[in-house]
This record gives sequence, C-alpha cells and structure tokens, in this order.
Amino acid sequence: MDNKSLEDYLEAIYKSLIRRGHAKTNEIAEDLGVKAPSVTEMFDKLKERGYINYRKYEGVTLTEKGSELAKNVSEVHENMKKFLELLQVSSNQADRDACKVEHNLSEESITQLNKFINFVEGCPEDEARWLRHFKYYSEYDEFPSECPGEGK
Repeated sequence: MDNKSLEDYLEAIYKSLIRRGHAKTNEIAEDLGVKAPSVTEMFDKLKERGYINYRKYEGVTLTEKGSELAKNVSEVHENMKKFLELLQVSSNQADRDACKVEHNLSEESITQLNKFINFVEGCPEDEARWLRHFKYYSEYDEFPSECPGEGK
C-alpha cells in the first residue's frame, strides 16, 4: 500500500464522517470511484496499521493516529485548492490538481502553504489590492491601470 492510497482513503473516511456522520464501505467506494471489495481490502490494511476501527457491515471510524493524518491531508488538500483558486484556477480543476499535489509536498512547503492561506484569509482587508489586481490580470491578460508597469 503506497502513501497516496493510504492518505486518499483516510481523507475520504474523514470527509465522510464529517459530511454524513458515518463512513461505510459502499459510500467510500463511491467517493473514491473504486469497487466495494477494494475498500474492504484497504480497510483491513488500515486497521492492521492502527489507522481505523473497522468491523464488517458496521462501518469505520478513525483512530487517533488515523484522525491526525486524515486531518493533515485534508488541510493540505483544502489549502492547495484555495491557493490554486487564488491563482484563478476553476474550483473543479483546483480540486483535482490539489489531489495530485497534496501527497508530494515537503513539510516546509506544507508549512508555508498553510501559513500563506491563513495569512490571506486573515488579512484585515476584504480583499487585498494585489489580489484584485491579479484577478484583473488573469481575466484580461493585461496589467490594471493602477499597476506601475509590466513584469519581466
């Protein structure tokens, strides 16, 4: 089992528990686009590694270890998606790309990504001027009149 698969399953379980209040085999299979037997097999592996509590036909819950990893992966995914949306990537594409990137970032990059998103969201202005300017630039492929000149 590779880390990407492990993290994808834990993230799907975590989101299902938040969204639905439970995580069942068929729901996780649908969320991940896989067949139910694959989910059952992965649940057994995740249970062996101490990430989940699982009993067939009763659904699954996360252990403390599984919950911590799932929260971290989910946070990186959401912050990467937000970052890509700041770059004017459509929401659907940003979500797909965040899924590809979330498993391959270094700890340093994750820390700085999280700090950047927290900073942008915590900015005292409704929307930073530079962000408005970038949105204009992205849409019209030209600098807004308030900008002093073109970049290099």
